[in-house]
Amino acid sequence: MVTPRRVLAAGGLVAAALIAVVLVLALRGGSTAVAQREAISGETQLSRSAAMFADPVQAKIILLIDRDRIDPSRIGFNPDFKPYALIGVPTVQRQDSGRLTHLVYTAHLACVTYECLPTGSFTRVVFQPANVFFWARTGGGRRTYKVPWYPLTVASRTTAADLFNADPFQQPSWRVTTAPLGVRYSISPTVLRVVLLVVSGLLFLCALVAFAGFVRAVMRRVRVPSRSALERAVLLVERASAREDQPAKRKALELLSRELTHSGERELALAARELAWGEQTPLPAATQPLTVDVRRIVEERSNGHAR
Repeated sequence: MVTPRRVLAAGGLVAAALIAVVLVLALRGGSTAVAQREAISGETQLSRSAAMFADPVQAKIILLIDRDRIDPSRIGFNPDFKPYALIGVPTVQRQDSGRLTHLVYTAHLACVTYECLPTGSFTRVVFQPANVFFWARTGGGRRTYKVPWYPLTVASRTTAADLFNADPFQQPSWRVTTAPLGVRYSISPTVLRVVLLVVSGLLFLCALVAFAGFVRAVMRRVRVPSRSALERAVLLVERASAREDQPAKRKALELLSRELTHSGERELALAARELAWGEQTPLPAATQPLTVDVRRIVEERSNGHAR
């Protein structure tokens, strides 16, 4: 018989069982992850279900993989998008979560061939199921997983009214031009040319000024020191001795005598004066010893001493 006491006892047993289950889950860490029943599962996506002729379309293959049974690094994609063609290189994105791996294969498609032209106002394109190759960790050969695609509706860009009485020898008004757009500049090429010319001119002037300063500095260092008055007088005597101009010889010797007197060489000054105003004409044989002595004095004074 069902009595209130028995009902209460049964309810107590059920509550105790639920409490035991909760305690077991808590002691195990409370994991709520759902195990992947299949080693691999997936689906396909198209960025649009309907497109005009030559519109770009993005196609995706989304896979969910159990890494304990399949190695994600050994998965290959071989989809067939005819009559559409690939634009660029497809990409694969990977995201791991626990023992599961989420792979997303993305491809950009476009079709501008006659195969995509609708026979009427629109046509339906269905891609062949995408082939996904993988290898199980348990061994064996390559396996194939096929993922179907949803149909894609391709509509025409023209209507019968657009083509009615159209002249085949004239371009239609609704055509799309393939000519590139006009070039745009952030700064006018003419202004940029003028600015560059002015800047280059200023840089050239700065370079000239710097080079002139460098040349002056070098010339100051390598400049030959000027001759002293005694050196000039000796040089004048040597040059006059090579000529037949007697008055020039006497004047040169007189000048040398005065410079020797100023230099403190009184003996040599007296010898130069005697040669200058002697009765006989000063000969090179007589003036040469004098100039040699004077040159020796000049060398001694200029070798580490002020002239």
